[in-house]
Amino acid sequence: MPASIAEYVPQFVSESEARARRVRAWCAWGALSMAATLLLSLIALAPWARAHGHQSWAAVVYAGFGTVCHQMPERSFALFGFPLAVCARCLGLYAGGLGGVLLYPLVRRLEHGDVPARGWLLAAAVPTSVDFLLGLSGIWANTHLSRFLTASLVGAVAAFYIVPAVAAFGRRRRRLRRQQGALA
Repeated sequence: MPASIAEYVPQFVSESEARARRVRAWCAWGALSMAATLLLSLIALAPWARAHGHQSWAAVVYAGFGTVCHQMPERSFALFGFPLAVCARCLGLYAGGLGGVLLYPLVRRLEHGDVPARGWLLAAAVPTSVDFLLGLSGIWANTHLSRFLTASLVGAVAAFYIVPAVAAFGRRRRRLRRQQGALA
């Protein structure tokens, strides 16, 4: 069955539209880079705030990250004598994610919405899974560093799925606004 006219994708894109797509893609990448940097900064802010007497700030940051991380002090790196707002594994996910986002434009074009095959993400999760399972079984005593490094790989690879999704979200939103304007 042929697609409806609303689903039609033009085969020719004018130079001005191509330039606008590039600008929007770079804006989406910049916003995502800033958000990832902010998240990583907040992780370090919690122990800094606690060490410098800003207990309410620290409590808010720890509570916020407590919704996504167990925050066990014995599994967390410390800064200023206090544990970071997330465990070593979660820190690896965030740090790897930021690294992947920052490296993305060096590896792939931002305005292209294609993502790698899902198998790459699954393959990136294997070292973390092995580290976790060996630690759980008592065969291997995983460390802060092993948790951090294996999770960093997952975070970096995940960025190659997140960046195109964020850029595509902006494209879809703009397309919907144009369609709504045409209907009005």
